Amino acid sequence: MKKLLALVLTVAMMFTLAACGNTGSSTEGSAPATEESAAPAESASNEDSAEVGATEESASDDKIVIGVSTDTATTVFRKVELMGLYNAAEASNGAVEIIELCADDDTTTQYTQFKSLIDQGVDVIVCCAIDQDAILAAYDYAEAAGVPVINYDRKVEHDNVFFTAMYDSYSDAKQLAEYLISVDDGEPHKIFLTVGSLADPNGIARREGFEETIAASGHDNLEVVEIMTDWDVDKCLTNMQNALQIDTPWAVANVSAHMDGSCYQALEEAGLMKKRGEEGHVYYTSLSGEPPAVAYMEDGYTDMIFVIPADTAGQAIYDAAIALSKGEELSSDVFYMPTFGVSPEELDSKSDEIWTVKYADLLS
Repeated sequence: MKKLLALVLTVAMMFTLAACGNTGSSTEGSAPATEESAAPAESASNEDSAEVGATEESASDDKIVIGVSTDTATTVFRKVELMGLYNAAEASNGAVEIIELCADDDTTTQYTQFKSLIDQGVDVIVCCAIDQDAILAAYDYAEAAGVPVINYDRKVEHDNVFFTAMYDSYSDAKQLAEYLISVDDGEPHKIFLTVGSLADPNGIARREGFEETIAASGHDNLEVVEIMTDWDVDKCLTNMQNALQIDTPWAVANVSAHMDGSCYQALEEAGLMKKRGEEGHVYYTSLSGEPPAVAYMEDGYTDMIFVIPADTAGQAIYDAAIALSKGEELSSDVFYMPTFGVSPEELDSKSDEIWTVKYADLLS
């Protein structure tokens, strides 16, 4: 099990260094490009696309072309979410082509890239929207062009959205709250809660799921202190450091996924890194199953992880994309990744189910 720390950190480093997968390029089922093979992110014009082979010929009647518009390539989770999509496309033996563009968290770029994907003749667009409101103009454009949209990771309400692959953010955050309620000793306590972007429905739902569960529990001794992150690790670190100048938390609830490293760094700087069972231990629970949370659980610090199985989304996205491309009706318009809990005692037995561990050998 001691290999687990090295494995998860290897995966984290690999994906952190990865550039936007296939930005401005087309592939036939190949995995998202790494730093060595990715094209420049700013190239989204028709001319640039033509240079790398994404011509009108590639979008022939005999081939299904899936466009992917992703928000960022800097998180491990986002890459794993699409692995099943790419694996299925590769297994099609050239019958399915994927053109992926990454907007680098810029809403204007994402709109421009939507137009580029449509100009390249895609049959369907799979989108992780940066902002649920800013993306609506792009969805309007796709609807006018007759190109259906699939949401992944983030839900956006629009008449042209036919399928969404995501997690139930409200219920996921509720599980973290319920865990902390279960270990509450009745004394006055403060819980530091990381809050993601409030322009993202996931950020809103996780905040509400956690705080409403605490409020409804009758545990009036528990006070929630919000640590705003906007999904930014540097902002999380700064706000954690500032909060620790004022309060000492009884627990940290990281519902903002890849903020674990920032949270633990701030706790260590404040002298609050105590192992489970030691006096002064700060309860730590995390959502997603990111590498730092897993590694720190192995080392004796993390108390509970709620893992979102990111790798389950890709096949569901692929199946929906193929059906929509063929004009078929979908049996369901949503797929939820089934979150599950992992305690320290379960880490060995469930390690093969944790996506950062499951793919460590494959991706190292």
